Amino acid sequence: MKAPLYNEILDICQNIANASAKDNDEARTSACNDLQKLCATNQNSPKDHPLQWEALADFTEDGEQAMDIYQIALAIAEQLKLETFTASVYLAMAQRQQEFEESSKALAYANLANTAAQNINSEELKQEVQEFLSALTNG
Repeated sequence: MKAPLYNEILDICQNIANASAKDNDEARTSACNDLQKLCATNQNSPKDHPLQWEALADFTEDGEQAMDIYQIALAIAEQLKLETFTASVYLAMAQRQQEFEESSKALAYANLANTAAQNINSEELKQEVQEFLSALTNG
């Protein structure tokens, strides 16, 4: 991913986090709209990247809508053969399913995240997936 896109995604996410921390719904909504516009602008272009979609899904309050957005991120990650993002998106989907108290779906996505994580270099993400999977199976 090119630095300008990464920085733009990071800046928007920071704006969302800052607005949330200050309980500023107007600023949060505005920043979320900025992220949505970025995703729409980049969709099906050379700049399309799973990170922007995963971020959008992470900040989407409607859980079903978030799962649909994660599917977009996943499709792009798989198309671009970005195993780290594939693992990350599956983990996010598992975490969202856990929030829905859908244990079997959470476990299924966590197992997919674990499978994808076997081929990545990020030890931190591998550990996060393992810990989440362990908590699901032992909790």
